[in-house]
Formats: sequence, structure tokens, C-alpha cells
Amino acid sequence: MSKRKRRIEVVVESLAAGGDGVSRGEDGRVTFVPRAAPGDRLLVTLVQERKQFARGKIAKILEPSPLRVEPRCELFGTGKCGGCQWQHVEKSAQSAAKKEIVEQGLRRAIGKGMACAPLLEPCAPWHWRRRARFSFWAGGPKVLGFFPQGDKKITDVEVCPQLDEKLQGALAAIRSHLLPGLSARGEVSVVLGEDGRSHVSIHGSATRKSVEALASEACIAGVAHGNRHTGSSEVLLEGGIAASADSFAQASASGNVALRAEVAKAMGDLAGLRILELYAGSGNFTSQMSAAAKVVAVETAPVPGGDTGNIEWKKADVVEYTASLASSGESFDQILLDPPRSGAREAVEAITSLGAKRIIYVSCDVATLSRDIEAMAEFGYVAKSAQPIDLMPQTAGVEVLVVLERS
Repeated sequence: MSKRKRRIEVVVESLAAGGDGVSRGEDGRVTFVPRAAPGDRLLVTLVQERKQFARGKIAKILEPSPLRVEPRCELFGTGKCGGCQWQHVEKSAQSAAKKEIVEQGLRRAIGKGMACAPLLEPCAPWHWRRRARFSFWAGGPKVLGFFPQGDKKITDVEVCPQLDEKLQGALAAIRSHLLPGLSARGEVSVVLGEDGRSHVSIHGSATRKSVEALASEACIAGVAHGNRHTGSSEVLLEGGIAASADSFAQASASGNVALRAEVAKAMGDLAGLRILELYAGSGNFTSQMSAAAKVVAVETAPVPGGDTGNIEWKKADVVEYTASLASSGESFDQILLDPPRSGAREAVEAITSLGAKRIIYVSCDVATLSRDIEAMAEFGYVAKSAQPIDLMPQTAGVEVLVVLERS
């Protein structure tokens, strides 16, 4: 006979970086509760208990917070979609939580004099997403959508209020033309170009007829399936950056415009400088820097192309490549890095030995950002400023740009 899980009453104090509400029980232990809002008084069923913390799920909302709102998406309300964390939280409270998460995560640097600017909010609250990845299952009734958090069963998604309306049109075309031709299990990625057409990439089994039917739609620029391309192999994003559905791009076009502008402002006048860009991706920042500076752009994935103008592309492991630069005595005026969520800890020592007067660090994870800038401080780099940017409304995600200068 299974043991009945304990229930406790809590009042939610704040929102955590992962999206959960944070509360404290009578014993002072922190309890994390998904889909909670600051100020909620809840009856919570504990699903995990540890000495220092517990995790629970809402059994009953005893007294709703004034910051709680009705979710726009019915799938969010049922807990069947893992795409958002905060649709139930009033937008100004989301913004306040993101600012607090950044300030708490960077409190040591702030305590040493780093300035943290107000949160930038360049995106509309809804319909901001221009890139998405859907999972599909065709072993029974065919479904295409998202996995709920902690669940292995895909929720079928026909409409998503986060999608740009033109990307929603691409999803409708995918469901109409491609879904009937899918089999087994896989993924479908899609990215919306500036011209309003989308590029689609299929990972899994699909009939040629369904792929060609999808590619014939006016809203679709091209479809990649295995080694075969039907139509265009990419679309153009802001700044003339070419992107396929499988390449990384910021989820919001307006957010990325703001991010590029903040990077340009942080770097200042680049005329005649030599710049090292790490984790360069598809060249989102590279092109705007290369108008004035010589740029060495490093990316582990296949790079966008050969050396062009002021850009020297290097397909290489960032840690290994920066170590080789350091050992050969190379130097740069500025370094820009935009690493994955795991950060760049293993490359810090090499990065800080390349003589740059300024390092600009762009991050989507405050914890690894804080760790890395503290490591850079050990090598003489002082964090001067932080700019948080909300690129993904209704989620717990927040982007941060930190400027470090050599002391």
C-alpha cells in the first residue's frame, strides 16, 4: 500500500529562476511549487522531501494572489504543455521577478560595485516566438506538439498564443500536409524569416509526398528532410543572417534586435580593433562587428561560410581553440562570448590571458554567468555593468549581458 503524501499550507513569497513559486513551511524549509504566484496561499501536496527543501504541487488554491491572472492557453491551465511557466502571473510581476532573479544571482558582483540596469522588455507579451521545435508521435493517433514537464507523452498542439501569427500559419500547414505523412517518432523544427515565410526541418520518417505538399505552401520557404532539401535551405533573419530551422536563433525577432543593439552599445567604437567572438553561432553578432573590426569567429557547429571580408571563421572546440591562442601569444582588443546554458568555465583562464581590455558576456543562465564572472575576477577582470533583457515573456527565461574590464 502506497504511503499517502503529506499536505501543508504555504504562502508563496517569490518566483525562482526555474519558474517555481518559493515558499517556506512552518519548519522554515523552502518548498518549491510550480504554477504558483507570489502572494498565493496554497494547500500543497509534497511530492519530494529533502532536509533543506521540498517540492510540491498545488492541491488547492486557498486564497489567490492579486498577481494571479487567467492563463490565455487552455493547455497551460491543464498542465499539459511544458512551454511556459508564468502565464498565470501578471506581466508586471513577471518583470519584477526576472529583475530580482538577476540581482540575486549576481549579488556578489553587485556588492563589488557592478551596476545592474532596469530590465529591458522589447517583446510583446504574446505572439513573439518566431522559432519552435515540435515533437511528433505517429505510432497510433498522430500527434504533434510539446511534452508536458516530467511527462513522456506528447500533448497535441494546434494553436499556441506564443507563436508569431505567421509561424502559427506554418504550424497549420505542417499539421495539414506533413502530419499525415509522418510515421514513428521524431521532431519538426521551424523558423520564421523576415519575409514571413518559414523554413522547416524534419527529423524522422516522412513520405516524399507530404514533404512536397508542405513545401508547396506559400508560407513555407523550404523543407529539409535528411539530406534532401525541397525549396530553399534557409531563410533570412534581421541583419541579413541566414538561418535554417536546425540552426540556433533567438526565439524573438524584436528581442534579438534589442540584444544586438545592446551588444553594439557595450562594445562601443570598434574601428580598427581585433575582436574574438566565441560561440558565434550563425553570426548573429558577427556581421555587425565586422563592419568596423577584424573578427575571429569561433563555433563548434558547422560555421556559416568561409572567411569573408573582416571575418575569419574557425570551426573548433572553444576551450581547445582559446587554449591554443593563449599558448601562441595571440591577443585581442575585445572578446565577445555567448555560450550555452552550461557557460564557459573551462575556457575562462585562456580567455583572460588574451589581453582584451573588455569582455562582453551574453548569457541565458544567471547561475553559470555568476560563476564565470567570479572566475574572471580572479584573473583581473571587473564586472562593470549588467543589462537584463526579457526575450521570452510568460516564461522564467531572462537574458543578461555583462561588461567586464581589465583592472
